[in-house]
Amino acid sequence: MEVSKTMQEALRLRYQIPPLTLRTSDGRSVSAWDFKQKRNRVIAFLRADSPVAWDFVGQLVTHAADWKEKEAVGLIVFQKVPRTGLPSELPPEIIAGTDATGNSLARYLGEEALDADGLERQGIFVADRYGELYAKWIVEEDSELPAISDILKALEQIEIACDECEPSAWPLDG
Repeated sequence: MEVSKTMQEALRLRYQIPPLTLRTSDGRSVSAWDFKQKRNRVIAFLRADSPVAWDFVGQLVTHAADWKEKEAVGLIVFQKVPRTGLPSELPPEIIAGTDATGNSLARYLGEEALDADGLERQGIFVADRYGELYAKWIVEEDSELPAISDILKALEQIEIACDECEPSAWPLDG
């Protein structure tokens, strides 16, 4: 898939993720920065009318224990409120909502990703607790989204790279 130059520059690996704010179904406003220095982030921009996206949401929910173990939160962002609705009870590691203004969607997927019918592409982004982008997948609207195992590998890479995440284990000299 060809990605616009603007989008490539805005979302380079190992750089800070752009601001993200979503509105949940209960009226809360949640920002990706609410988790800064606390949790890694798996951010999914999905089409509300895509069966592929709903399968992916189901997989995210099924793997909520993995997100907790990896000290991560899953942020699912739709452009508009899904007709089918979200599961009534999402695990605390998964937060879903909308970006009705399209500002966050455009920052992550590019201005040209939005059209009259909705999103032209979907994207999954993995960032560490400091907002550094470690992995990204951008696919055409109903193309295959990444496997959960690939996302978990990205979260594992964050753990390996993060000096502050766990104390170093140095051998003791006799």
